[in-house]
Amino acid sequence: MAKFLKITGITLLSAFLVTSGLTGCGGSATTSGSAEETGKLEEARAAAESAERKLSELRTERMKLEEELGTSGTQEQNEEQEQEELLQEDGSN
Repeated sequence: MAKFLKITGITLLSAFLVTSGLTGCGGSATTSGSAEETGKLEEARAAAESAERKLSELRTERMKLEEELGTSGTQEQNEEQEQEELLQEDGSN
């Protein structure tokens, strides 16, 4: 979760900086934008896309781990139940 927040924060900060630069808050931007500003925008877009891919990968990994944890818990319950049944059988003999 911390990685997600870090990636999201960096992406939002990058987008904010690029946007403020294009609107004139950070310098003298023209309506068409300079090559430097366009490059920064492309860089921010690429960072955002990368963050989205990473988020998707992390969500997939989380789903797999949660599934494994659920399976593991079910296996433990089954083993405990078998042990109890064996103990009951031994106690009745």
